[in-house]
Amino acid sequence: MNSFIQDSAIDLSLDLQQHYAHLLVFPQCYDSFIPAPHLPILALLDFTNLPPFDHSLTVADLHRFFTSEHCVTNDVPADFLDRSLPPLSLSTQLLNTFSQAYHDGVKSVKDPRFLGNLPFWVVQYWHDLGCAIAAKERWSLARDWLSGQQENADTDLAAAIDEVFSSLRVLGWGTTLRGPAAALQVLDLAEFLSSTPMKGRFIDAMVNEISLRIPLNPQLCQTTIVEDLTFIETLRFEEAGRGKRRRIANTQYGEYDAH
Repeated sequence: MNSFIQDSAIDLSLDLQQHYAHLLVFPQCYDSFIPAPHLPILALLDFTNLPPFDHSLTVADLHRFFTSEHCVTNDVPADFLDRSLPPLSLSTQLLNTFSQAYHDGVKSVKDPRFLGNLPFWVVQYWHDLGCAIAAKERWSLARDWLSGQQENADTDLAAAIDEVFSSLRVLGWGTTLRGPAAALQVLDLAEFLSSTPMKGRFIDAMVNEISLRIPLNPQLCQTTIVEDLTFIETLRFEEAGRGKRRRIANTQYGEYDAH
């Protein structure tokens, strides 16, 4: 009997989740206003008709976006596409709290800057479009940083920068990375192309690449191993059966010393 009740509860929960997801699906005609995830990064930077964020809105305004008043239509006002968007942090929070708000009796969405109510799907639309806008902002900074590195670059660095730009012409801004960098998001690479301190997750990806190359080099197989180490053991040398072997840390703490 208890097992039957538990299974029924799980099925009901799944049904509710599907119902909530259905309410957030926006009409297909609005897809074209959101850059597709496979769109190359440099093409995203040339996407000129993206609206700006309205940074006067904050997460503190969250409660102002839900109302118990019904929305009489699934359509939106004629000027909806021309409006600035709530910041991504706010639309993300709206999306995360939607199911609870709906359960509490919310009937529609309300943009506090304008009159009238909006259908639920605008929350998902704001979020998805906001992801593209945020990505464009960060990749714009990365492109400017790369361009700045070209000014006094030597031959090798200039060639590396050209290779990066070539990759940005084909790499989709919202696609999934594979190989040694599979744990990273494409947008993480925009942070990598900057003067900010190196993060541990980037070092992990590079060490993963090293670990894949070592077996292909017989000499390195005799002298080098890659292991997961604790923070205290980030980098150390030890005498082993075949002599001195270097241990390279694959750590999430970002401490790395190549001496």
